[in-house]
Amino acid sequence: MNPIDKNTFLDAAWNIGCQLIKTSTWHGDSCNWQGYSIEALNGQYQGVWKAFGSDIYSGTAGIALFLTALYKEKKDTILLKTIGGAVEQMKSTMYQAPEHGFYAGKPGIAAALIKIGTELDRKDWIEDGIALLQTVSSSSLQSYEIDVISGAAGTIPVLLEAHEEFQKKEFLDKAVALGHLLCDAAVQNGEAWSWATVPSQKNLTGFSHGSSGIALALLQLYEATKEKRFLAGAEGGFTYERHSFDASQQNWPDFRDGVSTPTAKVCGLAWCHGAPGIALSRLKANQVKADAVFTQEMEAALTTTTSSVYRVLTDNLNNTNYSLCHGIAGNAEILLDCGGTEYHQLAEAIGTAGIQKYQNNRISWPTGLNTGQYTPGLMMGIAGTGYFYLRLFNKNRHPSLLLPGLYN
Repeated sequence: MNPIDKNTFLDAAWNIGCQLIKTSTWHGDSCNWQGYSIEALNGQYQGVWKAFGSDIYSGTAGIALFLTALYKEKKDTILLKTIGGAVEQMKSTMYQAPEHGFYAGKPGIAAALIKIGTELDRKDWIEDGIALLQTVSSSSLQSYEIDVISGAAGTIPVLLEAHEEFQKKEFLDKAVALGHLLCDAAVQNGEAWSWATVPSQKNLTGFSHGSSGIALALLQLYEATKEKRFLAGAEGGFTYERHSFDASQQNWPDFRDGVSTPTAKVCGLAWCHGAPGIALSRLKANQVKADAVFTQEMEAALTTTTSSVYRVLTDNLNNTNYSLCHGIAGNAEILLDCGGTEYHQLAEAIGTAGIQKYQNNRISWPTGLNTGQYTPGLMMGIAGTGYFYLRLFNKNRHPSLLLPGLYN
C-alpha cells in the first residue's frame, strides 16, 4: 500500500474552511452562518433555511472551534478575522443559550471560548467563558437537562476541568450538585440505573442521550470527589447497557420511539446512538478508572463499528454522510482514538475516498440532515467534516470534540 500524503487531508480541511469563510454573513464585527436545519413546521419536520445560534452542535461555537484548529495549521489573516467575528456573535447571544449540555448549552459555549482564547492568547475570551460558566444553574434539572447534548452529563466534565484549570471551587460545587441531581433522576432497577431523557419505550442506551454519556460523567465526578454515590450511579449506568446488549448484533438497541419495536431490536451505528459512541465512552471510562470490562466492551463496540465502516467503504460511500454526529466521519474518527494502526488506515481510507468522490468532483459534502441539505455546523455539517480531516492530518494536535470537556 502506498503511503498516504497527509497534506491532502489538510488541504481538504482548508478547502472547507475557505468555504465557511466565504459564506459567513457579517453584521458589524460579528459573523454567523446560514444553512438548513430540520424544524417542526406546519405539523411536520422539514428543512428550514436559517441563521444559527451560538452553540457547539450546529452554531458558531462549533464552527469557530474548527476554524481555530485550522488556524493552528494555516496562519491566515482572513481566517483569524472570521474566528473573531464568530466569537463576537457567540458573546452577543450566549446568555440566552440553554442552561445545560456540552453541545446545546452554555457549558459548551463557555468551553469553546476558553479553548479558542487559550489557543489565540485572548485572555478576555477566556474570562468571558469563565463568566458564562459561573452563571450555569445547579439547583434543579428538567427531564431534557440530563444527557450529554443538552443536559448535566455534558455540563459536569466542563465544570470539573474548569475547576482543575482555574482552581475555582464553585465549579466543583456545581458539578457535585448536578451529580446528585443526576442520581436523583435515575430509574433504578436492581443494580441497573437508567434515565428518561427522551420519550421512548425504554430508557436509552448510547452516548448522546443515553446511559453511556451519563454514566461517564458520574464516573469522572467520582474520580474528582471519591463520593461513592457517584460511583454507584456510574456503575449502574454501565450495568444498564450490559443488560441491554444484543449479542446477536454485538451492539446496543436504540430504544427511541419509532426505531426499535418489542419484536425487532434496531441498533444504532453512530456516535449518537449505538456501538461507535459506546466505544468512545468505554475508552474514556477506562482512562478515568481502569477496568478490564471497559476494555472488553470497547473492543466489542469497535469490532461492530469497524465492520460498519468497511461496508460503507466497499459500497462506494452510498447511504452515508460525512457528519460527526451520525455519519461516516464520526465513526472513522472514533477509530482513530480507539484503535491501532489497522484502524487508523481504515479511517484514512474513508478520508481519501471522500476527497476522491466529493472534493475532486466538486460535489457538496453530504451532511447529517436526513434531507441531505447543506448545513455548516460542527456535528451535522461541513465544519465537522473539516475537523475530521484535521484529525486525519494530525490527531494529537487536534483532540476529539466527540467527548465533552475543555481539553480532551
